[in-house]
Amino acid sequence: MPDTDVQTQSAQFAQRIEKLLASTLVAGTSDYAFTAPPQGTYRRGGEMAYVITQNDEKGVPLYSEGQEILRLRYNFRCSCKKDGAWLQVDKSTIMLVCAPEYIPLVHYDYIREKTHEVPAAHINVHGSNDAASRLMLACGSGKRGRSRRGKFIKDGVFPTFSTLHFPVGGERLRPGLEDVLQMAIHEFALDVKDGWQEAINGSRAEYRRRQIAALVREFPDIAYNTLRECGCDMSSIPQRPERDYAESSLTRY
Repeated sequence: MPDTDVQTQSAQFAQRIEKLLASTLVAGTSDYAFTAPPQGTYRRGGEMAYVITQNDEKGVPLYSEGQEILRLRYNFRCSCKKDGAWLQVDKSTIMLVCAPEYIPLVHYDYIREKTHEVPAAHINVHGSNDAASRLMLACGSGKRGRSRRGKFIKDGVFPTFSTLHFPVGGERLRPGLEDVLQMAIHEFALDVKDGWQEAINGSRAEYRRRQIAALVREFPDIAYNTLRECGCDMSSIPQRPERDYAESSLTRY
C-alpha cells in the first residue's frame, strides 16, 4: 500500500506528466508549464478527487518546423478507493486538436464507472464517412437499434463517423499519454527535444508497470499459476526470461 494520500499521489502523477512533456516537447518559452496543479473536487458520495489537466485551456501547443499545427489536451480525474489505497484514474480524456481552428482530430476517452454500452476505454476519430453515417441511421430494427436511433433524435444530432466508439484495451490495457504523444510526433513530424524517445520510453515503462501491478492485484491467481507453469522458483523473486529481441514490452510502441 502507498504511504501517501490522494492529494500527494495526484501531485506526483501531475509531476510525471510534466516531466514527460518537458523532456519531449519544444515549448514557446523556457519557463512554460505544461500541466496545471491538481484541482480538488468531490466525487459522488463525498470522496475527494483531483483533476489534472493542461495549464492552457486551449491545450499544449505542438510545433512542426517552428509552426504550431496541433494542440494536445488532457484531463485526468483521480481518486483513491479508500484511505491508504493506490491512486486510480476515474475518468480521462486525451485529445489532439488542429490549430489554429482548434478542430478536434481524435480523442481517447476512459470512464471507470461505465453505465451504458460505450466501451470503458475508446477512441473517437473526427472525420467524415458517409457509409458509416448511413449504417448508424439504419441501426437495425431490434430494441438496441431503436434505442440508438432514439438517442440521436433526443440529442438532436446527426450520426457522424466521430460518434463511433472504437474500443482500445479496456481498463488496464488502454493506451497511455505516451502512445498518443509518440503517434503525433511520428505522424506530424513534431519538433522535439534531443532524448525525446528515452523520455517517452521511461514514462511508458512506468505507466505499464503500474497497470501490470494493478492486474496482478486483481488477478493474483492468474499470476501465481502462470509463474508455476513457467517453472519459476516461488521461494524467491523470479527472474525475467531472456528475449531474442532487444526492445522490452514495457517500452515497445
